[in-house]
Amino acid sequence: MEASFEQLGPQLLIAVSGRLDTSSAPRFDEKVAPLLAEPHKHILVDISGVTYISSAGLRSILHLVKYATDHGGRVGLYSVPAQIMDVLEISGFPERLDVYPDRASALKRQIS
Repeated sequence: MEASFEQLGPQLLIAVSGRLDTSSAPRFDEKVAPLLAEPHKHILVDISGVTYISSAGLRSILHLVKYATDHGGRVGLYSVPAQIMDVLEISGFPERLDVYPDRASALKRQIS
């Protein structure tokens, strides 16, 4: 699992690639934790490079959703691979966060 971060105005952008599973989700959470010391209402996550997500990875995403909700915002995912979207839909995640086809759509929607 690799993760990179970018602050773009009021938005925190997170790009994740590889497997987000039992062994990598704790590392993802550790990398994200310092960034959540500051309030971020809008968090956008590029998961185009995620090849597999387990329940541990879903918990990491859910943690971001709860954090953003507590700060009056939302989490948006973009460029979601079909196999990952299937897991998200089965788990009921589209009701808890926003899903965008690409980065430009996500940025446009989050800002407005």
